[in-house]
Amino acid sequence: MDIITTLTNWTTAALPEHLFLVGVEQKAGSKKISVFIDGDKGVSIEDCRQLAKSLNAKLDEADYGSEAYMFEVSSPGVDRPLVSTRQYHQHIGRELLVKLTGQNELLGKLERVAEDGVVLLLKDKKKGYKEATEKAVSFTEIVQANVQISFK
Repeated sequence: MDIITTLTNWTTAALPEHLFLVGVEQKAGSKKISVFIDGDKGVSIEDCRQLAKSLNAKLDEADYGSEAYMFEVSSPGVDRPLVSTRQYHQHIGRELLVKLTGQNELLGKLERVAEDGVVLLLKDKKKGYKEATEKAVSFTEIVQANVQISFK
């Protein structure tokens, strides 16, 4: 089993119910591995520290060749796209840029999350969100969704 699969399995088993794995990534040719976790109410530095400690102990016991791996555990951050349906719930009320199949994009405020998709309030150019139109979007239509950062 490769190290990415192993770390994925270990992380999934080690996380408490309120936290979940978003992804394990390693850039080609790099020994640095990033483990991204999220939570239903966010992730604390202590959550990341405890998981890193647990994974470090397991990596010390395992043999993955002569070169050492560097890894980090963190939350995905607002600059990374939402990849799990569980991530959408904590962003209700925030603005998302959603790229759809067929190269279309929607900019709207996340109104609610359903089992099969989301409902966005589409911003009117003149009236903003005061008279917004609701648009249901299936998860199967979403290629990528990013939270938009507002400094207002």
